[in-house]
Amino acid sequence: MPRLEPSPEADAPAQARVDAPVIAADSTDALASFEQVYALYFRFSWRVLLHLGVPREALDDAAQELWLVVHRRLEQFEQRSQLKTWLFGIALNVARNHRRSELRRARGQTPPAELFPSVPDPEMLHTAQQAWDRVQTFLATLDEQRRAIFICSLLEQMSAAETAEATGLDVTAVYHRTRSLRASFKSFLGKQEAKHDD
Repeated sequence: MPRLEPSPEADAPAQARVDAPVIAADSTDALASFEQVYALYFRFSWRVLLHLGVPREALDDAAQELWLVVHRRLEQFEQRSQLKTWLFGIALNVARNHRRSELRRARGQTPPAELFPSVPDPEMLHTAQQAWDRVQTFLATLDEQRRAIFICSLLEQMSAAETAEATGLDVTAVYHRTRSLRASFKSFLGKQEAKHDD
């Protein structure tokens, strides 16, 4: 298989990404080819790898690794889970491998371009950077399982059932831990605001 080039979505203007063809999410019957899955889920995989702690400078390699795995295994995908949760599991393994070899943290990175629908003004950019740094700092305090739950449930807005599938927990545990993580994050933000005010 030829080398997959990093998606232009990482560097292309936001409008170009918005205008790209869209395939209905999780419509596995319609996903007949690797190219369709790649077009539908590349942005999801990029965000997840970043949130799982893969440094931005290593994202090209991590995404390459993830999509090579998908290319090899897609024909074996039995649709017993949603594609999104299957991809999250692959991303989790890829990120784990990268964390073992590179112990750099995501804090202080530039927020991904897809966070901005257009060129932001300086105040908006500063606010977004602060929010990004706070999320990344909080994620760095979590163990792998809680980090995965936070990303699935609170950042990617996956359902409790999808989050349970992706993390190997039962739905009740997901509900409980999501509530706990939401409260912890709120408390963390409160402490950050208090530090900022001092």
